[in-house]
Amino acid sequence: MISPLAVNILNNICRWSVRGWALMTPEQVRAMSAKADEERRRMKSNIMQQPQNASVAQTNAPVSQHQAAAAGQKVAEDCSIAPEKIYRNHAEAPIRKLTCDLIKTYKNINESFYLRKALRRQEHQANIQANHTSSTTTTGGNQIYPRSLSVVRRINKNCVHISVCLISTRTLPRLPKWSYQLFQRVRRIGIGKNQAGRGSFVYFPNYDKGGPHNGGYDDENYDYILKDGECFNTRYIILTEKPIGKGSFGQVTRAYDTVAKEDVAIKIIKNKKTFFDQAQIEIKLLEMMRAHDTERKYNVVLLKGHFVHRNHLCLVFELLSYNLYDLLRNTNFRGVSLNLTRKFAQQLTKTLLFLSSPELSIIHCDLKPENVLLCNPKRSKINIIDFGSSCQIGHRIYQYIQSRFYRSPEVLLGIAYDTKIDMWSLGCILVEMHTGEPLFAGSSEVDQMMKIVEVLGMPPKELLDAGPKTHKYFEKTEDGVYYCKKTRDNFNKCYRGPGHRKLHDILGVTSGGPNGRRAGEAGHSVEEYSKFKDLIKRMLTYDPKLRISPYYAVRHPFLRPKTTSQTGQSSAVVDSPTVSFFF
Repeated sequence: MISPLAVNILNNICRWSVRGWALMTPEQVRAMSAKADEERRRMKSNIMQQPQNASVAQTNAPVSQHQAAAAGQKVAEDCSIAPEKIYRNHAEAPIRKLTCDLIKTYKNINESFYLRKALRRQEHQANIQANHTSSTTTTGGNQIYPRSLSVVRRINKNCVHISVCLISTRTLPRLPKWSYQLFQRVRRIGIGKNQAGRGSFVYFPNYDKGGPHNGGYDDENYDYILKDGECFNTRYIILTEKPIGKGSFGQVTRAYDTVAKEDVAIKIIKNKKTFFDQAQIEIKLLEMMRAHDTERKYNVVLLKGHFVHRNHLCLVFELLSYNLYDLLRNTNFRGVSLNLTRKFAQQLTKTLLFLSSPELSIIHCDLKPENVLLCNPKRSKINIIDFGSSCQIGHRIYQYIQSRFYRSPEVLLGIAYDTKIDMWSLGCILVEMHTGEPLFAGSSEVDQMMKIVEVLGMPPKELLDAGPKTHKYFEKTEDGVYYCKKTRDNFNKCYRGPGHRKLHDILGVTSGGPNGRRAGEAGHSVEEYSKFKDLIKRMLTYDPKLRISPYYAVRHPFLRPKTTSQTGQSSAVVDSPTVSFFF
């Protein structure tokens, strides 16, 4: 007979074989099958030996050897293992894959939660320690930094950001162990003994990269993702994540120069080959101008240096104040005085004279109020910026240049251009600075040309005949006379006849300035307005060959320096007038 223990073992083997195989790997099934075979052979051997054991023990119901063998064979057949089958890989089961992904997700959530919790606790302990053991030490010059460690932590889009701090290396041995572990998460950049103090270092964040380009450092527009406190070129500390200027070229940010100990502006070019190549041309032109203007008399922004940071070409400039458009906005677009307009015109014509010199022959190509910056918010001294579209005569690259409001007729018509296009832009800027409104505010190139025709009349026939794009704006009769073309852009717009919008009325030559706002003010006489109007007309001449050159512009009667008796102002104000004085 089969013992109850053996029957129990066989039942367990059969039950787990049938129910458990679906959850087992093929290797486990084969191992279980081998184990069952071994158990079956052992049980069969025991059953075959039962008659001999029974005769020795003198049992009351002996079992013959033939019966025992038959019983053992029956048990073996009942407990036989099904043939080996091929099962699907358990790792590919949908439920298992979903379960593994969920486990990983919850694991990451828990790790992030407890990491932040630990950092909060460490920060709290650091602040407590700093409050009890704070002391100060001078780290070079007259600047004082905290001797003890002070950690400022910010959470921004699931990444921990540790702000820049300067510490003395002599305080590090006294810090607790967890402080060293915390600072393993940031990088250390040495900036020299004479730059940020003896034995001092700059710490800046090793932030998570979440951008779609350039290994996570660039956004979708290929602009560098700025981080407050990041160090560029082991020298410049970024002061703000929000750029102070932005354009098609890239962005401009404010930074602190740890060597020169001053704030600077860094122009960060987009990580695209086209912009990178154009920025190299800009660097070349700026270095040429710097070499020819060592005394800095010609109002061109100073390029302090350049470098490449994570595939972005960076240009370092002096930090200037707000631009002329911001100045107009501060006047509620009522314009600045004629005297301040003259001050700006004197400096800008001198700059154009410098750019048009034979040694340079540089065309700015994008002169507008936004690219003319005040050096000081309370002074009238200005500098021209943004030579990103500039070129030299003979090396013209683009046909589509200049901002629309300040675009010259030769560019609109597709004619070859030179430095005279900047003189046209300057004439538009000066009128806008005094009136507060753009002189030609076109919504398209066609609208722009029509607004020019309203004020200046029809362009000369010779100019139109030479223009490849003349057909875009004008049509020609059989007699060879041009007239304005009706297009889809200007179909619903009503324009005055050619030359019907007089510059005389726009400037208010005899009516006290624009809309009579300057009537009775000193320096706004009819004589002064007549000189101003004459200069503007010469700057806005259609034919670039007849347009006034910078050489004659700086000598124009309107731009001649005024004496104290003529302006009614003190000499100190004339030499360095404040901007607010001329509002």
